[in-house]
Amino acid sequence: MMKNKKAKKQSKNKLQELNKIAEEHFRLLTPTPRHEYRQGNYLKHVYIHNYEELGYALEAILNVCIMALDGYDSHNEKRNIKEAHKQFADVLEFAKNLVPHEEFEFLDKSRKLLLKNDET
Repeated sequence: MMKNKKAKKQSKNKLQELNKIAEEHFRLLTPTPRHEYRQGNYLKHVYIHNYEELGYALEAILNVCIMALDGYDSHNEKRNIKEAHKQFADVLEFAKNLVPHEEFEFLDKSRKLLLKNDET
């Protein structure tokens, strides 16, 4: 009976520690407010300074898609895609900012916490 109480206490401590590290590391997605009709999450770590930059990012994404479908031709004036190499880099940078490093760190810490041997 004493062993069972000890196991429950260890489980409770692990759960408390897991909740603590979850609060630290789940930062990429923010839940929508309850009154929103579309429930889900917002991305928090996409850095856009202003509308002009947002417009440029959207245009770059579309241009990269066009170039992927049509092939890249630097002499095609009809497409009017300037600085294609920079637009590729900008789209990749945008995608890189979506990688949830904090959540990956949480998974590593929680795995270690949950799988460590209970030697007492």
